[in-house]
This record gives sequence, C-alpha cells and structure tokens, in this order.
Amino acid sequence: MLPIPSNIGLSTRRTYSVNGLQPMSTLRCTLKILSAVALIAAAGCEEKFDLSTLPQQQDTVLDTAYVQIFPPFSGFSGPEDVLIGNDQLLYVADTKANRVVMLNRAGQQLSARTVLHPFSLAQDSRLDLLVGGEIVVANGDTAGAIFRIHLVSTSADSAHRLELARVDTMWRELANPRRRFPGITVFGDNFYLAVRTGPDNSSFIDPDARVLLFNNHDVFITPVPALTTRSGSGITDINKPTAIASFPGARDFVLVQSSEGVAYGAVWMRYQATADFEGWLPQFDPARPEDRSSDFIRPNRYLLPDAVTIDRVRRDVFIADARLDSVFKFNSRGRLKSESFGFTRSSGTMKRPTGLAFFEKVLYVLDGQQGQLLRFRLTTDVPR
Repeated sequence: MLPIPSNIGLSTRRTYSVNGLQPMSTLRCTLKILSAVALIAAAGCEEKFDLSTLPQQQDTVLDTAYVQIFPPFSGFSGPEDVLIGNDQLLYVADTKANRVVMLNRAGQQLSARTVLHPFSLAQDSRLDLLVGGEIVVANGDTAGAIFRIHLVSTSADSAHRLELARVDTMWRELANPRRRFPGITVFGDNFYLAVRTGPDNSSFIDPDARVLLFNNHDVFITPVPALTTRSGSGITDINKPTAIASFPGARDFVLVQSSEGVAYGAVWMRYQATADFEGWLPQFDPARPEDRSSDFIRPNRYLLPDAVTIDRVRRDVFIADARLDSVFKFNSRGRLKSESFGFTRSSGTMKRPTGLAFFEKVLYVLDGQQGQLLRFRLTTDVPR
C-alpha cells in the first residue's frame, strides 16, 4: 500500500468545544493553570504575589483544518453517493438498501424511493434526479441503467415526494449486463455525462469503461473521445472510472478512477471551443513542462479515489480515497491544500469514504463502511 502523503493528518494543536464540534483538550494547558493557581494561593499567606512573573497571555494561532460536526446522519446500508441538489436538499444513494433517500440539511428524512442498487446521483436545473442503478432483465439477472425521477413535473400532490414521482428508464445496458454507472454530472444546459464501467475493456469500438455524453432530452450523443480506454501511463487513459463532477458555468469536469492499471487517479478536463477544435483537453498535462510540478497530476497519488465534488464558489476540488480513508483538497490551480485530511485527522471516524458533497462551507462525506453521512467545517468557518 502506498503511504499517505506527508501533509495528510498533520498536527492537532487545536482546542475546541463549540456547536457540536469534536472537543480536542490539552492536558498540558490544564496543568499550567492549576500550577499558577497553587502559586497564587501559597503566596497569599506571606507576601503579595508578583503577577508579572506569570506567563503572559498570547494569541493562539490555530491550524486551518476540517473538524467534524456532530451528530452524523446515520441509518444507511453501504451507501455509494451523496448529492446536494439544486433544490438545496440532500440525496443519498443507499445502495445495499435499494433506495434513494431525500433529507433536509438537518438530517431529517423527507421521503425515499426504491431503486435497485443506486450508485450515482445528479440533478438538473429542472430538479429532476438522474440515478445510476440497476434493472432486472428477462432472465432474472441485473443490468446497469440510468433513471430519471421527475420531482416537480408531475402532479402537485407528488411534487418533491420521491415515493410518488414518475420514474423513467433512460438507458439500459441489456447487451452488456455487467456494466454499471458509478458517476453522473449535469452541465448548465442540462446536457450530462455518465461514467460507465465494467470488467471488459477488450473491445476497441465499445469497451466498458467510457464517459457518455447525453443531451437535455436524454438522447445519447457520443462517448467523450478525449479519454482513451486502456491501462497505461497517459493522463487521459481510463480503466476503472468511479465518479465524475463538473464545474459551474462551464463544461469542465474532473473524473476519478481506481489507480489499478493507470498512473493518474484523477483527470481534470477543460472544454475548449474554437474555429479549429471543439472538445475536451487536459487541464494539466505532464507532457507540458510547465505542468510537471502540478500537485494534481502527481502519479500514483491515490489507491481508490471513489468520489469527487467541487466547491461551486471557490472552485476547489475535493477527492475522496476509499482505501486511504482520506479527502484530498485542491484549489482551482491544482495545488494540494493543507486542509486535506485523513483517518487520523478525523479522529478515526471516517472509513471508506464513497461520496462527497459541498454546500455553504460544509463538506459532506459519505462513510460507506459505517453507513453514515459525516459533516465537516473548517476551523476558520466555525461560528464564534
């Protein structure tokens, strides 16, 4: 197993106990205070104690780091994805429980809908949910599928009630039933990309691992040609993709994948449209000398990046590694930020992160092993 980067799980010099955040007290400070009190008490019986000999108060410099908000939202079984929708509600793909769950941001469950093994979630500007899941085929086996859940376009009584909304099956993989859709992301014009994966990439024409582009009427357009399906060391080589997220106001996206067979577990693609070219190009490419020192394209950084999300305001990129129990944070220029954290920095509470979402300075991390939705906030954003 590859070591966790040295800037993951750094110091814990912080002491907090506010608004449900995990307390981190320091015994050393307590002992110093007790010693000072004892000195004052002893001196009071003899001569006046010289207060100038006490250690002077100093401003404490706190590390900027993510601290957990308690309690976590629990009650899920092997969940694989979490979404903050355009309606500002939480959605969880509760995979082993065969359901999609809608919650408010206080963690209260509002409704749920049965979907066979949901793996991925997205929402367009019409507030329809797109779900990557499974269907049962004629012989009793399962196959990968993409569903559209109409949350607001049906009757008033069923609006925003998952259990009553109309569900359409937009895509089926009947000819290749072992394929699945672990990631979906929607652009501003409601075109969307769906990540497809599977065990067979031997076909040059139609391998399992692809990123498929659909228009806003669910019509399949083309696989994204900029990504090459193969094991290899190229920046655009994909083999076992796991998730995808797009940037607001653009068609740029970040794809993550298992590091098995490839050098780069995260691929950042930038959309370009000119008179000579229209399509996606790597934002950072090791073939360009100016990009070789970029943190984002350090080879073999990850083991199993399983989730990605983007801060729509600052355009920071968060990537969760399910085997390193870590969350990596990059700024909009691809630099790894010190707020990245792992198992030790979350006090051992985050295990196998499988989903990420970010909204209003809160980072939501889906714990696939413990069936919990964890919440984190930067120390600099904690209400005083």
